[in-house]
Amino acid sequence: MSYKYINELLNLPEIQIVNIETNENHARIEVTPIDHTQDCPYCHSTSVHRNGIPYKRDVRHLAAFGRTVHLSIPAICLACKNCGSTFTWEYSFVEPKKRYTKAFSAYLASRTYGTTVTQTSMEEQVPYSTMERIFKGDLRRKSEEVHEKAYQEAVERKNLVLGIDDFAIRKGHTYNTGLHDLKGGRFLDIISGRTGEELQDYATNHTMFKLLNPVAVVMDLAKAYHTFCKEWFPEAIRIADRFHVNRYVTEALQDVRRLVQKDLSSQARKQLKSKSRLLNKRADDLTEEECRIVQECLGYDVRLATTYNWKENFITWYDCAPNAKIARVWFERWYKEGKSMELDVVNECLKTMANWKEEIINYHRLRYTNAAVEGRNNRIKALQRRLYFTRNQAIYKERIIVECNRELA
Repeated sequence: MSYKYINELLNLPEIQIVNIETNENHARIEVTPIDHTQDCPYCHSTSVHRNGIPYKRDVRHLAAFGRTVHLSIPAICLACKNCGSTFTWEYSFVEPKKRYTKAFSAYLASRTYGTTVTQTSMEEQVPYSTMERIFKGDLRRKSEEVHEKAYQEAVERKNLVLGIDDFAIRKGHTYNTGLHDLKGGRFLDIISGRTGEELQDYATNHTMFKLLNPVAVVMDLAKAYHTFCKEWFPEAIRIADRFHVNRYVTEALQDVRRLVQKDLSSQARKQLKSKSRLLNKRADDLTEEECRIVQECLGYDVRLATTYNWKENFITWYDCAPNAKIARVWFERWYKEGKSMELDVVNECLKTMANWKEEIINYHRLRYTNAAVEGRNNRIKALQRRLYFTRNQAIYKERIIVECNRELA
């Protein structure tokens, strides 16, 4: 029987099919090398003869047509006439003494990203220990490649914009810091911790970090980050992340809402509290029904309505200010509007705004935010939940680097 076209589908040019046995869920393909002998791996002589085939290796390959596929490949013994060495035939598609082809191992490793080793092991009917070994080997190789490539791209990028933000390992207790290339859309590295000392330690001990030359760095209002960036990137514009800043304004709005609802009836208090999240939403994103509910909530107290309009004006300032010069004038107007309300909770927010005025206005010099960074942080959180966390710090870091740079992996 001719297996010409099946040989082409198998796509392993160094072997040819001898026989195929199939059942409902499984296919066993017996193959043999096309060449009669193989050069000596020690002296590279072509003067080699066969010493027989003591056994055949059973190697699992990629599934085909809904069936698992195993290759039966001969373990051909060879002897070199030149140097007298004996060796076994080496196949390029499978490593010595391995039970899975390179293609199948690569497939198994790729299946594990986005899920767990246990899940992939069960679905592919592969022993957990084998699945873990394959995945960790592939992860180590990929993370090194991805990390080096992402950092090299950032070093070479013109007008580089960095993003810095922390993410929780254990909420309220332990944090790491993520370093991002916002312009290239890459996750560069994980910095252990978020204090000034930990950031300095990372920068001092990483050569590639010292080669970065950003024109701007986007971050939240954490003083440690700004001090760190001011020291290492003195020429870069420090931009306060828009969404972190806006959170201070929405928190002030919610504080006013809590203040107002204390004086309301029980029913009105419950109504206002249950719809409080709609107050944070942008007015132009509200549906007609949501607009009606918001207007009803604002009708409870003029202080709440005034603060809500003040919050919307801040969003308009971010969206519509054409440049930094005009943004500064509009910001002063918005600041005075907040002061005129004479509310302590609003004044607390304005105090923060005044302290970080330049960094907030810098957004209008270069319009970058950490929105993509927050997306990667959510991916990291999902990864940590999926793995019930991991004690191996190396694997933890490697997996985050690969998962957050899937385009490079």
